[in-house]
Amino acid sequence: PGSVSTSSSARSMSSYDEQLKTYYGQGQQQVQSPYVNGSAEPAPEPVTTTTTTTMNGAPEMPVVPVPAQPPAPVAVAPPPPVPAQPQPTTTAMTTSSGAIDVNSESSGIPAAGIAFLGLPLWLLLSVQVFQGPNNMAVNTVPQAPPAPIVATAPANTLAMPQIPATGVPTAASNAGVVVLSQPITKAEVRNLFELWNDALKTGDPGTVAKRYAKDGVLLPTLSDVPRNDFEAIKDYFVGFLSKMPTGKILEGEIFVGNNWAQDAGIYEFTFNDGSKVKARYSFVYVFEDGQWMISHHHSSLMPQETVRPVKVTEQEVRGFFDLWNQALATGDPQKVADRYSKDAVLLPTLSDSARYTNERIADYFVGFLKKKPQGEILEGNIKIGPNWAQDAGIYEFTFEDGSKTKGRYSYVYTYEKGEWKISNHHSSIMPEPAVAAFKKVGELEKSAEASAAFMDKIANMEKKFAEVESKISGMEKTVSAEKAYAPSIEI
Repeated sequence: PGSVSTSSSARSMSSYDEQLKTYYGQGQQQVQSPYVNGSAEPAPEPVTTTTTTTMNGAPEMPVVPVPAQPPAPVAVAPPPPVPAQPQPTTTAMTTSSGAIDVNSESSGIPAAGIAFLGLPLWLLLSVQVFQGPNNMAVNTVPQAPPAPIVATAPANTLAMPQIPATGVPTAASNAGVVVLSQPITKAEVRNLFELWNDALKTGDPGTVAKRYAKDGVLLPTLSDVPRNDFEAIKDYFVGFLSKMPTGKILEGEIFVGNNWAQDAGIYEFTFNDGSKVKARYSFVYVFEDGQWMISHHHSSLMPQETVRPVKVTEQEVRGFFDLWNQALATGDPQKVADRYSKDAVLLPTLSDSARYTNERIADYFVGFLKKKPQGEILEGNIKIGPNWAQDAGIYEFTFEDGSKTKGRYSYVYTYEKGEWKISNHHSSIMPEPAVAAFKKVGELEKSAEASAAFMDKIANMEKKFAEVESKISGMEKTVSAEKAYAPSIEI
């Protein structure tokens, strides 16, 4: 009799090897669940036990092969659910003392030991499968990405993201830190004009220039040169402030954006001489260094009020004198004065006073029109410019009594509100006859002085003759008295 080997339900070495090869051979395939038909209890695995009987009939201890240790795990994954204890089998193990019934209550300790030794093997096997060297993931749980690091920005600021690098050349750059939106109402935007207007009232160009932003731009009303810096803006207001302007917005539209605002419309300026002028405006304000500043200021003349050059001929210019002469024929001083422009100047022929207003011009013609003059241009020279014309020469007036007088004239006409008016009128007497008259008067005065001296001499001679006659008369009286006394003596 020799050794007899029998196959039992004990776990054998070959079953572990086959299972490992199966796991590694499947790659990314799902490992078959140890649970059968959705049962909560795992299916019992066959266990093969080899019992050897010695020559003397005494049974030897069964040999239970132990599988080799798998490689150490790379990372620890959550262990799979621990399978429930397998149901006791009816397999009997033979020992040296006799057969052991694993179904009996006395065999609970060896079964618990087998389960205790098998649990670590299951853990190592599951780690190798889930996190093995070939990274075979079975039912792996995706790991959450790391939480982004959030940088805390200062209050009222927003950190701008970096511009991603591209292969296309660009001049764009990071904006850095942008100030968050500064709230402002439309009423507050309109009040920003008043701050600028108050700066005008100071008369200081530097104070006005400080109302503009660091990179402010001024396109002024009466200058062709854009002003792009503090000094250039200040330079413009040196001349403008000499007129002592005060501004007022007549109408405008306001738009509010993110840290900027726009106010555009029509404003009017009143100057120290009382004159007024309208213009169109555009203000763009930006919030800079904690203040609202003027980033852009564009001012322009009213296009419909800006008079374009009107074509006029020399014949038409000479006809302007005829209009003035016809006004003289009416005998109405005001109608004559209406031929002069708003700011006209009259230097009259027979008055030392210059006339700068319409009322003073009309006053001069009150006396002049009493002689019922009619004028005629004898000779003259005409020059024409853009919306102005000049006519200068000699004219002659004939009066109601038939007398005539010549004079020199200068007329400057301007185109005002659709009509040609006299802007400047200078009239003077002919200088040569006047000089001759002055000489004659001088000679007459000298003759008068000589005559007066002669008359004084004659008066003195007459006075002396009277004194002589008085003496003679006294002598005659004396002689007569002497004759009267002589006869009386002879008797």
